[in-house]
Amino acid sequence: MTDHALHVNLNRITNGGIIQHAILVRLIVGGSVEIATQVTAKHLDFIDDVDLRLALTQRLNELDRVFLVNAHYSTVFVAIGALEGIFKHVAARYKSEIEALKSYPKDHKGKKKKDFERLTIDDLYVLLRDLDIVPGIDEYPSLYKLFRGYRNCIHAQAQVRKGWEIDIGQAQMALGLLNATLRNLDRNVFVGKHVFEKIAGAPYYDSSRVLQLRVGESPHNSFVLLKEPITRAFSARFDADLSPKSLLNFVFDYVDEGNFQMLRLDRRPNSRYPNAVLRSTQKFVWSEVLLATPRKPPNKEMLPVEIEIDFDKQVFSLVVDGDPYTFSDLSGKQKNLFSRVHKGKRVGFFNEVAPVMLSNVVLDKLA
Repeated sequence: MTDHALHVNLNRITNGGIIQHAILVRLIVGGSVEIATQVTAKHLDFIDDVDLRLALTQRLNELDRVFLVNAHYSTVFVAIGALEGIFKHVAARYKSEIEALKSYPKDHKGKKKKDFERLTIDDLYVLLRDLDIVPGIDEYPSLYKLFRGYRNCIHAQAQVRKGWEIDIGQAQMALGLLNATLRNLDRNVFVGKHVFEKIAGAPYYDSSRVLQLRVGESPHNSFVLLKEPITRAFSARFDADLSPKSLLNFVFDYVDEGNFQMLRLDRRPNSRYPNAVLRSTQKFVWSEVLLATPRKPPNKEMLPVEIEIDFDKQVFSLVVDGDPYTFSDLSGKQKNLFSRVHKGKRVGFFNEVAPVMLSNVVLDKLA
């Protein structure tokens, strides 16, 4: 006789969001039962600090255990403490931008700005929201403020003064707020101070400052888009690590997954597809509209790439390994690449077939 495993997925909706319980119940010969449960989301790719990511992962794993044994105080304190650490890490990246915001709070006397180090979790949510790093949800500021108060109940005297009870309801809400925040932040890929949105796959920017476009289940594999549209000028310089099996696409004029254009660099040696400009007219369907010269990238894995879009100068250029690319239509007539790009649309990257790594990434954008 063999062991039997029963997987049970439960969603509990709380005022703070959805807590996902992934429970494995293993019925072992002899009648004993082994239970493993996961109640916290483990989406931490947006954190490029390896040590902090490890510390947070340890806390999330501990939350899985303490919630299971009804340790409600520990659940609230660890969950909200983890949220504070996450917000402070993300906010530190944008300290100067945050301090320049009109919504930056005053100190308790209301005469000068609050010290950056003294910003509370609800302060940080509002400021990150105003930078469009987390979504603006009307109920969230009060929720973060409420649970800042619960977090302070780690001191017994503070709890006595407030007269607050911490029970299963508060524990569930704290976990819901943590999970919802992690999922919202994990939609982002932070490349320096630039924010990309994940459209598909599991791309991430690692501690070595390499944008990893990994292989995924979608034909897009890892698809990222700069959150802000291009309105005046944009340039990108990077070294593309392209294996002989891989393709890299620079996306522009993005409207949705079935409506965008892209520049394709195809390194596959036996591929019949040349470097080209392609147009997507429906999801996962695209066709060549301009052909590039040279037809193939150089036969080397690490390729320096430069892309520039400038609406004032009417420039859209692609340079690979020092070689400027030119373009023609399918009949061979020379075309200016700038005629293909339009203001107010988004740009990004996605890979096909195999992983692609972009290192030494330098991005410049003029609003």
